[in-house]
Amino acid sequence: MKASYESHTQVGDKATDAFRVNGNELRCKVVGEGGNLGCTQNGRIEYAQKGGLIYTDAIDNSAGVDCSDHEVNIKILLGSVVEAGDLTLKQRNDLLASMTDEVGRLVLADNYYQTQALDIATHRPLYVLDGQQRLMQWLEKHGRLNRAVEFLPTDKEIAKRKAAKMGLTAPENAVVLAYAKMSVFDDLVASNLPDDAYFNRALKAYFPQVLTEKFGAAIATHPLKREIIATFITNTVVNRTGATFVNFIASEAGATSADVIRAFTLAREIFDLEPLWDQIDALDDRVDTQLQLDLLSKLTAIAQRASRWILRVRAESTDLPTLIERYQPAARELRANLADWLPKTAYTHWQEATNALVNAGVEPALAQNLTALEFIFPVLDLVDLAQSASTGLEQAARAYFGIDAEISLTGWRAQINRLPTDTLWQTQARGSARDEVYSIASQITRGLLSRREDLNEWCNQNRPAIDRLCKLLTAISTQEADLAPVSVALRELRHLA
Repeated sequence: MKASYESHTQVGDKATDAFRVNGNELRCKVVGEGGNLGCTQNGRIEYAQKGGLIYTDAIDNSAGVDCSDHEVNIKILLGSVVEAGDLTLKQRNDLLASMTDEVGRLVLADNYYQTQALDIATHRPLYVLDGQQRLMQWLEKHGRLNRAVEFLPTDKEIAKRKAAKMGLTAPENAVVLAYAKMSVFDDLVASNLPDDAYFNRALKAYFPQVLTEKFGAAIATHPLKREIIATFITNTVVNRTGATFVNFIASEAGATSADVIRAFTLAREIFDLEPLWDQIDALDDRVDTQLQLDLLSKLTAIAQRASRWILRVRAESTDLPTLIERYQPAARELRANLADWLPKTAYTHWQEATNALVNAGVEPALAQNLTALEFIFPVLDLVDLAQSASTGLEQAARAYFGIDAEISLTGWRAQINRLPTDTLWQTQARGSARDEVYSIASQITRGLLSRREDLNEWCNQNRPAIDRLCKLLTAISTQEADLAPVSVALRELRHLA
């Protein structure tokens, strides 16, 4: 298959000229490439733009490469065990054969999430286009990508697609995803992350269980240990969050890829995001595909917010287990008591958001856990606030949520959530404004707790400013969403804090 505007000569495979077709001529709905180079990239793009479903030969054959990768690394491992005299060659061969099904499951899981990442990107192509453009520009600047060679659109072509409300096709997304993974992998190998004891668990997850149980010591000294860890972590994060996630947050925060990976890992563990992802994955063939992709996109956005939050408030380089032990129990305690600790207005807001997801077809428990995350985010601040004021989490949380209710911060977040997110830049502006609201609530709460001041007393002292903010909120709630009045309100809130 080629594109209609490509000649047979350009394809360069004369033996197949007689039966080559154009991408816009195919009438099938899906193309899967069982071999390499059956289609030109332009042919794939043309077919995809016509509405056909297609990835690339690299994606469609990725499981074979993944299987070979596991095979080689397992044979290297067992080779050292045989040389040490702890395993005979026959035992080694029998062991290899016995692991076939488990390796197959590991490989299929990798490739399930890889194509899921592509489907999410294709689900909202215009939304991720800005981030993809920035990633391509960054890769080009660092000599890691030649767009012409990879048939990726130029900035001029991207501008045309934006005007036409079009993003990248799945075949183009596949190429961008591959380059994102290669970039993150290189960054991780060059960092000290693979040497971090916390990420040794990646080795255990990569190898079949029988090997981790019998040959843990040999795995720990595998000659490709750092590369295996970097590969596993790269796949885990990029498949879950998309091609642009690491680059976007790193550029925004002036951080390294390793910093972003650590922040994401911390966010995932503290806020128990992985079980939520698993529950959404379990909806395969049970709910509408578009709803499932919406939920996955929502959780990716939550992971981005949480990672940005952690990079902002946890600058010191404390080891991950210590930070997880410090904040995860508090997050779980906050979630367990949220219905009791939230003021009535905030609780109503939570239930309304939950009901909206339930009405869309999401199971109530999952919907409630997803919408609860908005109120659990402040836990990092709440733990520190409680410690600095020598008080408990409940008192800090009640004071924090009380401030939130008294000055209508939930209402301001609602207005911020109305702001457009057609591009990642708009999403970044909205996220920064939302983070500012959380920061202001923390600042005021810190003052109240440290002074042992009553909330009502503080409100009475600041009544004119609070009333002014409430009037502004009422005024803009009836207008079209605009960042300008939100910026004015944030200035007033900062002054109040």
